[in-house]
Amino acid sequence: MSDFRDIVDTDGLDGEEEARLRRVHDLLVQAGPPPDLPPSLERTPEAAEAEIVQFPLLPRRRWAALAVAAAFLVLIAFAGGYLLAGSKGSSSFAVERVVPMQGAGDAQAILRISSKDGADNWPMELEVSGLRKQLHRASYYELWLTKGGKPVEPCGFFRVDGSTTTVRMSVPYDFAQADGWVVTAQRDGARVPGPVVLRT
Repeated sequence: MSDFRDIVDTDGLDGEEEARLRRVHDLLVQAGPPPDLPPSLERTPEAAEAEIVQFPLLPRRRWAALAVAAAFLVLIAFAGGYLLAGSKGSSSFAVERVVPMQGAGDAQAILRISSKDGADNWPMELEVSGLRKQLHRASYYELWLTKGGKPVEPCGFFRVDGSTTTVRMSVPYDFAQADGWVVTAQRDGARVPGPVVLRT
């Protein structure tokens, strides 16, 4: 069998990934080639040897009734799915407060805040547009409450794909202690606020 470096292009791999691939390669070399196919499986069974399964035929009237029943069930399933999807899309979100946000260029957002729920959380819906799509897999945006104009309390994170993205969040904070909101660009799970891209 070929050498590991003849099979795997190691350029751009970190040490851990290369070691993992090398272990797999060594295990495959140790296992050797697979056994030959037994002669009994080299040909398909003859027609006489194959089991023939027959289903009793239904009378024509029963086939027609079965087809109508199947079409009716498909129609019910489609209508139920449509109604269920419509009810989810229009789920009630009683807006108590609307907070507009602006950024550079066309970047903007609307933060809709509902009244407190039974657990003293504030349900929120953030609709953003004009933010750049993240190119790096570990990049994301994060919504923060600010105090003295600086981000102090994280409220949720999201990624964008397309011109407009809408996300729902819920936070337990007391808004009376805050003076605004910002959205920051984050990367690699950093727990410190990144550059501000939107603000109130």
